Amino acid sequence: MKTPPKRRALTKRQQEIFDFVRDKIVNRGYGPTVREIGTEFGIRSPNGVMCHLKALEKKGLIIRESNMSRAITLADNAPQQQSVAFLGTAVSGSPFRPAVSSEEREDFAELFQERDRATLHVEGSAFSSLGIVDGDCMVISRDHHGLPGNLIVALDDRHQVALDRIPRDGGTPVPAIEGAFAAPRRQILGVLVGIVRRFDLTQGVPESNGTSH
Repeated sequence: MKTPPKRRALTKRQQEIFDFVRDKIVNRGYGPTVREIGTEFGIRSPNGVMCHLKALEKKGLIIRESNMSRAITLADNAPQQQSVAFLGTAVSGSPFRPAVSSEEREDFAELFQERDRATLHVEGSAFSSLGIVDGDCMVISRDHHGLPGNLIVALDDRHQVALDRIPRDGGTPVPAIEGAFAAPRRQILGVLVGIVRRFDLTQGVPESNGTSH
């Protein structure tokens, strides 16, 4: 098996162009042309764009096919759109545990790249006892049947979203929120696989209200 080339540090402009190429491939479905890259970054000469692309290819991040204007693909060892730099672990009551390597990344691709994924936007505090608060997005797997301990997202007979937990013995799911009314379930939407939470940096992070997140 061929060993992928070791990724070397990028210049600021190379990183910007790589991010642009990756965004087009991931979100549009195909890579940008040399002209599109030149327009985006104010590079008038096609040769100037090609120099950057050759550098990205040499550093093992992209693969280019000759004689095809849009044939730019991400190399197998290129960081994907859903990965971010991993700094370390915040251990409750203990010192920060840093990452072993500065090149480590946290990959969230599994949350979003599976074809069965869907999201539900949360409004209100109905699920706050589970650490799911107003403004969160629940990521669900629509094809997964669930395992003991998993949370099932369903619609009850009032067409309200309810969260049930599959018991450890694999029996009938029960309301995940203590004291919640066990209304009949009309539709199973999926299994909860993750929570996405955004903070508006222009307004600051809201103060904790004592809810465990």
